[in-house]
Amino acid sequence: MNLAFLPDLSALAFIILILWLVRRRHSDARADAWLLGLSFTLVESTAHTFYKPDGIPSAVLHLIVLNCYLIAGLIFNWAASDRREADASRLLYLVLNGLTLMGLTTLYGLNVRIAKLYIPIIAVGMVVGVVSSLALRKKWRYALFHFLGWATIAILVSQGKFRPAVYWSLACIYAVAAINFYRRLEGRSAGRVAVVLGFSIWALCFVAHPWVVEKAAYADLASHIWNMQKALISIGMILVMLEEQVSNNEWLALHDELTGLPNRRLFAARLTNAIQYTENRDTSLALVVLDLNDFKKINDTLGHPVGDQVLREVAAALRKNVRTTDTVARLGGDEFIIAAADMPNSEAVERFTESLRVAIERPMLVHDMPLTVGASFGHAMYPADAKDATKLLRLADQRMYALKRRPVYAAQIDAPKYMAQA
Repeated sequence: MNLAFLPDLSALAFIILILWLVRRRHSDARADAWLLGLSFTLVESTAHTFYKPDGIPSAVLHLIVLNCYLIAGLIFNWAASDRREADASRLLYLVLNGLTLMGLTTLYGLNVRIAKLYIPIIAVGMVVGVVSSLALRKKWRYALFHFLGWATIAILVSQGKFRPAVYWSLACIYAVAAINFYRRLEGRSAGRVAVVLGFSIWALCFVAHPWVVEKAAYADLASHIWNMQKALISIGMILVMLEEQVSNNEWLALHDELTGLPNRRLFAARLTNAIQYTENRDTSLALVVLDLNDFKKINDTLGHPVGDQVLREVAAALRKNVRTTDTVARLGGDEFIIAAADMPNSEAVERFTESLRVAIERPMLVHDMPLTVGASFGHAMYPADAKDATKLLRLADQRMYALKRRPVYAAQIDAPKYMAQA
């Protein structure tokens, strides 16, 4: 056993433990894949400690190490892949190409150095790579990448360069992971820098490995660089999850968790900006408030899950029917508010609120039940009605409740429109 590897092995195990603890507070499919990929690198590092200081490693250990590299690389690519594509096609693509690569690493791990035994694997790998890229990913550039990658392996094998061929294939996998993480992770993320740098160094290490093993003078330096990239990736992944958690907390502080709309705090800031914009443009601003008619009866008779879904449907209808320059928010309960800039007069606001009423009162399917809900509106204009945000809101509220108290309107509200329709 090579005791010199133990400190680095212990550090990697400790980092994986930290990642697992962070993952418990920030669980998602990508974090699980990261953790699984790093677990395979831990197995590889453990097997490495049993390598002989000199000479060819045993076939079993060599096989474990190479295939752990391969499996970990495939898992990392899964974690970095485009989530807009179907999971089944992405998984099938990785499995098909991973199996052909595993044939290559397995043959080399068993210390087989006969070129004609590699040729069938290379041919199958090239065909599988090209066909799967076109059939499953629908991308010619992926097909070209597979063709060129396997062609390079074929040239190296034909020259008897088995080690460069195998490590070239591993380098390609980790280089693709670096590219995918660069494209998928948030651009301003410090974790992204560490992850992409780590995978880039890892790919370069695979490319340089056949040369380094023949240069004993560089062995120690190469070993330190090799361990550095694993630490970079592990720390980068932890940073990414923590940054996403902070971003999520910031989003929740400014948005309503149920509907995803801005909350009262964010709306107040946007209303201030809208008023400033209105003053600079010498136009008018409409503040529109609305609540749902007899919403309490929906909760009481159909249950709170149905009520929550109704609120989500109403929020979606409002979001879809306001302009991009408007801000719609949920104040709480069944109350919503809209700041609509560039409204010339009350008649324009009436037309605007009528379009929102029509959108809200369209029948919706909630928990397999057709429902229709009504809404009551009130509005106030800036600067015609008030020049203060608090006064605008109070006036809009007063007008909405004054409308609700009208006898004819109250009778319409009391009608059981909110109940399930036949």
